[in-house]
Amino acid sequence: MYSQSAESIMKNRVKYGIIAGLIATWSISTAIAASEFELGLPISTFYAIIGVSIGDNDLSSAAYLGFGLHLLTGGILGMIIGIASSFIAVKVPMNPYKSLLMGIGTGIGVWLVLFLPVTVLLVQPSIDRITLLLADREAFSGDMSQAIVGISLSAIAFHIIWGAVFGYVFSSLARIKAYRLDLAKDHSLA
Repeated sequence: MYSQSAESIMKNRVKYGIIAGLIATWSISTAIAASEFELGLPISTFYAIIGVSIGDNDLSSAAYLGFGLHLLTGGILGMIIGIASSFIAVKVPMNPYKSLLMGIGTGIGVWLVLFLPVTVLLVQPSIDRITLLLADREAFSGDMSQAIVGISLSAIAFHIIWGAVFGYVFSSLARIKAYRLDLAKDHSLA
């Protein structure tokens, strides 16, 4: 009576994936802002670069566009991972350690499959325009090409952290649901 159907499990995992993706992405956004501050860059520089790469020439609106797309991407990736986890071992999200490792592996995969291609195909071709727009900012100086290489390499750590947060939140939501189902089952037997 209280067991979940495959469809119900998939719906829950999609929901947990979206929530975990948004939480992990928001967490990384905080880390990105902290690293920008540490590097002496204006906060939102990363998001402005994304927005400018897509074609927005106003740094303020480009930053909002980049941030929105970053959150949207995190939610969509969470949904995809939630769907994929429905076809993998059923117990994976119940084990927080396995979910953490799954998340870290996924974070590295996202860096390889999504971040690097976006950097190479969108950001690098826009370097001249980005440099021109960012040159007006007082804190910006230096070689943009070299900065892109450094950002790409340091992004590995951000994606590993994203994956760890994602895996932990995903596992926590799955365990909370299982606990509630067990409570409901116990109360029905009493």
